[in-house]
Amino acid sequence: MARNKVKDPNHLSFGRLMAWKSSDISAGWVNVIMLNYLSMYASDFLGLNIGLVDVMLFVSKLMDGLVDFFIGWLVDNTKTPWGKARPYEICIVGQTLATLFLFLAKPEWAYTAKVIWVFTMYVLTFSVFGSLRAVPMSAYMIRAFSNNPVLIRKVSSYGGIVTMFGSMICSALFPTLMAQLSTGALGWFTPVAIFMVPATFIGVFRFIFCKEDPEVDAASVQQKVRFKEIFSMFRQNPYVWLYAIVMLAYNVSTGLGAGSYYFDDIVGNVGMAGMLSVFSFVLLPLMLLFPWIMKKMGSMGKMIAAFSVVGVIGYLVCFFSGANLAGVLGGYLLGQFATLPIAYYGTLFLMNVCTYNEMKGLPRMDGSANILANFCANFGGSLGSLLTGLLLMVAGYVSSTAEETVVQPASALMAIRIDFAIVPAILVAIIGVCCLAFSKLEPKAEAFEAERHAKYEAEQAGKAQA
Repeated sequence: MARNKVKDPNHLSFGRLMAWKSSDISAGWVNVIMLNYLSMYASDFLGLNIGLVDVMLFVSKLMDGLVDFFIGWLVDNTKTPWGKARPYEICIVGQTLATLFLFLAKPEWAYTAKVIWVFTMYVLTFSVFGSLRAVPMSAYMIRAFSNNPVLIRKVSSYGGIVTMFGSMICSALFPTLMAQLSTGALGWFTPVAIFMVPATFIGVFRFIFCKEDPEVDAASVQQKVRFKEIFSMFRQNPYVWLYAIVMLAYNVSTGLGAGSYYFDDIVGNVGMAGMLSVFSFVLLPLMLLFPWIMKKMGSMGKMIAAFSVVGVIGYLVCFFSGANLAGVLGGYLLGQFATLPIAYYGTLFLMNVCTYNEMKGLPRMDGSANILANFCANFGGSLGSLLTGLLLMVAGYVSSTAEETVVQPASALMAIRIDFAIVPAILVAIIGVCCLAFSKLEPKAEAFEAERHAKYEAEQAGKAQA
């Protein structure tokens, strides 16, 4: 007699994992190009003042707080045939196309036209399409994987490898393509198009294949979330602020974009900047151990705090290595190891934040809970770029167009070294302190969820007996 196979609810198929991570691969390519090379494109190709560019991008993020606040409220009150958060996923197409169009600008354009074009496309990429996609992300993930914490941890860990691998491909290949192709008739548009055209098609796979599980919201009537309750969360939930600070520090670090300057002016070969990503491939297998390390250390926060100590040491090694490639790569590897979980465990942070909301008698607000963190993520990327611009401007960095060759003063070279190593070391230390404080919530949230689950099971059993 044939035995019926029972589907394992914790099983994560490779196809579903790749479908979910397709959008993150595309977004990762956008971030690699925009955060690491936009400043150089604007200053060294278009001839814009580096300080003006970074102030302009920084100002564009001041609007994000209001935009993200509205989007979070909108997600919590969204109900469509496609689900609560899934409809917003299609905005990945807007991100890739806006990134591509930004690099259409030419050095011969009028100065004001270049400034307006870069500003507009940047706002569309991050403040509009980026926010519409990022704020609902946790709500989408929770529903796409049936609110199953085991599945969500697997997607975060294994999927992080996929995303990191995809970003490394772009980080490794783009500097070489940029160095070879950016001098052609189309300038930087050609190397950017090589990544953004396929990213546009790859990015929609998540929207097509990853549907929301309607059972997640079936047990309760969807209630309207008021702005008053969102403000109450900001007042009563300290952990939403801790996670926001973590995301701010992390994205300031990734948004510095100092690697291209470091390899161009310190190492002497900008094409070698791709080595940072190639060398970072050794980190991929370590991500498989993160769930085990997390279990041994007792919490995600404690694990990241411990990693942060290693990261600070790594960035100090980078600073004192100067042009020594081996030292730079080794130190950078340790620095990246420290923040690796943050890039992929955001949903786990937010699940705990939402549980604390319920512990305080508030709605769960898995859309609005991401408002502050997403704002800090977007704002942090621009703040990192601003810090780089201000440091180099104060230090006397000389901007140039594609046809000019300049020699940077010693003060600018030192500023590049500080921006590449010392600033990230400080940011990693901040992340470690915040994550250690956040770790106090994790066992409390786990106990609360277990108690609620037991109560629900008892109620279901009572109904069955009746």
